[in-house]
Order: sequence, then C-alpha cells, then structure tokens
Amino acid sequence: MAKRRRATTHESIQKLIAAGRGQNEGRKYKPWLTIQDVPSNGLVHRIKGSKHGRVHHLMSNLERDYFYLLDWADDVIDIREQYPLLPIEETQNIAKSCSIKHPRDPATKHDIVMTTDFVITMERDGKRWIQARTVKPSEKLRSQRVLEKFEIERKYWETRGINWGIVTELDIPSVTVRNIDVLRLYRTITDRGLSGTEIQSIADYLRRNLRNALFTLAQITTECDAAMRVRPGSSLVVAYHLIATRKWIIDLHRPFNPTELFILQERKDSYGSLPK
Repeated sequence: MAKRRRATTHESIQKLIAAGRGQNEGRKYKPWLTIQDVPSNGLVHRIKGSKHGRVHHLMSNLERDYFYLLDWADDVIDIREQYPLLPIEETQNIAKSCSIKHPRDPATKHDIVMTTDFVITMERDGKRWIQARTVKPSEKLRSQRVLEKFEIERKYWETRGINWGIVTELDIPSVTVRNIDVLRLYRTITDRGLSGTEIQSIADYLRRNLRNALFTLAQITTECDAAMRVRPGSSLVVAYHLIATRKWIIDLHRPFNPTELFILQERKDSYGSLPK
C-alpha cells in the first residue's frame, strides 16, 4: 500500500470515487492511486501492459517485477493495480474488531482508503477466478504495524472468498524478470524499419534454418540479414519478436543469450503460467 501525496479527506475520497477510480475492468480500469498521487522516490513506473494496452501505475521496482510476471503469464487475463478496499467503513470495522488502528493520513488525521497492490483475474481450463496480492520487501514483514495492516487486508478479502497473499522478492525469479524486461520491448516492431512482408520472410527463413540445424541465434540471424539483404540486426529483432509474442518458446528461468546454441521450440499450446 503506497504512501499518499494527496491529502485525504471525506471530500477527496468522494471525488476519486466520482472520477471512477478503482472501478471497471480491463482497459477501462482506473487505479485508485497513480504515480502522481504518491511521493516520487524515483522508483515509480508507468508501464503499458499487453493484456488490454492500458498503462499501469506501479509504485516500486518490486511491483514492476511482479507485474512483468503477471503480464507475461497466459492464465492472467486482467491486472488491476492499486485496488481500493471500499467501502472504507468495512476496513474501519475490521480494524476495530481486531483492535488495530486503521491507517490514516498523518496530515489530516482522516482514515485513508486502503489498497491492495494487485487484483488479478485468472482463467485456466475454462474456469475463471480472482486473487489478490500485496507486494512487499521481505524485511518489511518484521514490522508489527505492517502485519497489522495486512491483517485488515486479509480479512477484507476473506469475506469475499478471494485468495489473498503476500509476494516478496524471494518469490520473484530475477532471471525471468530480466528476460521479460528485454523481450517486452519487442512485442511490437512496426517502428523498426521493417515491412510486414520483410518480417514474415525473415521469420520463415529463421524457422526453416533452425528446425534441423544447431546454430546460435546470433549466427543464424546474421546469415539471414545477408540472405534477405536487410539492415544488420534486423533478423535478430524479428527473432526477439517471435519470442516476445510467444510464437517461439525459450526457458525464461535461464539467462537468454543469443550467442548460445538455440534450439527452436514453436508454441503449440498454453505457455507461461503465473508462479505464485
């Protein structure tokens, strides 16, 4: 739950609700908090997601890393970040019943609307469900106050029958995140100076020559550049695009290196499930 820059009052809460914050799904969803609403420490991020093309507001590097995993996973169909726990009276009642002080704005002394970092809609084998996840560095879990806030959050979701959990850096595979961070830049390559025909021709060449031979990706794409008479590096861009769009499969748990032996695996069914 991010710290606020905006002063919290009854009026400011009602204004955000009236503006549609924390409402709708998919492309129409508006997070309760945006990066403009919180103090900037240089670690906030605005990232365009692949599920609906919406810009997501992420309040830390850890949130960004977990978002990468969510955005990559096939069984995740919607991601709602900075989700408000409304109505506020419900979290206030939970806090009271647990003898916990409800989080409040230190400036105005008004109780704030608590948020969950991610509310995730998932679908697998024709079944759809929602789960809620809060992201926190593991060292913060030593704080009694942090755990008290989490208890309010847990009970809020428990009453809705929704699985809630905590994600720390220990749950996030760093190599996988680094791979996704590189590959996501190649989801679309329309701005790379290649026509649709060239992209298709390069893809066909790479498939033909990788199926029955052992090459590094750097070797085969260099050969393809020469054979297709395109700018050096163009074929590697297309190869990255095929991986980023999951037409080709790689092991994301290993560092991706185009100078290593590349064995072509083309996608036949679902690939890329959420690890936690």
